[in-house]
Amino acid sequence: MHTITLDGVEVEFPKPGDPTTTVHALADLNLQVRDQEFMCLLGPSGCGKSTALNLIAGFTQPTSGSVTVDGATVRRPGPERGVVFQDATIFPWMTVRENVAFGPKVSKGAGGAELKALVDEYIERVGLGAFGDHLPHELSGGMRQRVGLARVLINDPPILLMDEPFGALDAQTRITMQELLLELWEKDRKTVLFVTHDIDEALILSDRVVVMSARPGRIRHTIDVDLPRPRSHELITDPAYVSLRHELFEELRDESHRADQLEGLVGGKAGH
Repeated sequence: MHTITLDGVEVEFPKPGDPTTTVHALADLNLQVRDQEFMCLLGPSGCGKSTALNLIAGFTQPTSGSVTVDGATVRRPGPERGVVFQDATIFPWMTVRENVAFGPKVSKGAGGAELKALVDEYIERVGLGAFGDHLPHELSGGMRQRVGLARVLINDPPILLMDEPFGALDAQTRITMQELLLELWEKDRKTVLFVTHDIDEALILSDRVVVMSARPGRIRHTIDVDLPRPRSHELITDPAYVSLRHELFEELRDESHRADQLEGLVGGKAGH
């Protein structure tokens, strides 16, 4: 079982550049991601989505409340949690193959023919079989993100934490990457927490969509995405999809307006 639980989580920190002002990022956040579930966190900019993901990754600690993975308190990053960021975290001086091999080499001391076969497998899985000897500057943005995804997947973490990994891609490449991720998830059924501000992305990918409020971030609404799998973007004309999209749009619009109003009222000193 690979579950994630946030219980009564609060996060406050000094505002950058103004240590006398406190930013209240998360307030009484309660969340559970089930074993093998694909959950999307959806919310307006600055609502604390990435803060919540960073807590689970072990990059930061809550001011109060608890964050647990498989019942154990999260205190630091761990190999059971793979993190994929918006910008592909790959080494520019290494080839695709060298980038993907880096994790197993460092963490497990793997090498030789066995590692080569494993690297080739994951390069193929993300559709880069013909690009193993290319350097990152020779690849498109979408291809670099595929390398970043393969770098995480080759370590076989049971939990994937994904922070708007396709947000910087053009529309067509983004769709291609969403379909690739769905294909990989159908095979491996990892527990996934995926941060996005895109309603269609959330609906295409997830089992549940959790809508977060404007800062300080709380859970505003949770929607079960009862749409058939495997999914494709042909779903966007399905009446059930359209209904869910409308529901999420209304929720997100309300919170985006509230975030704008709060920012205007407090002049950027959110949380006060």
